[in-house]
Amino acid sequence: MPRHLIEEKQYTEQLNALRVNWKRFDDAFMTLEPAIRLVPDIFPQVPGTLLRRVRLVGFEGVPPLSIYFAVKGDTAHLVAAELIPDEDGW
Repeated sequence: MPRHLIEEKQYTEQLNALRVNWKRFDDAFMTLEPAIRLVPDIFPQVPGTLLRRVRLVGFEGVPPLSIYFAVKGDTAHLVAAELIPDEDGW
């Protein structure tokens, strides 16, 4: 059964602070969302936490991002987002 996604306040605030283009971000995130909902264990767990990390990389108009989430029963809570530094200066 697919999990319900919940966007925590901090997650939304961090994306807003990064001035993410929401339309492009939504299009890119839609490619990963089914896996988060159905098979979250495929994403690596952050050592010492209950968080898992999704890397959103290679989408035009969207900076490379790490998105952190926690699974709690039938929900997945999107809790944080941060830029992934790379050689292109992002």
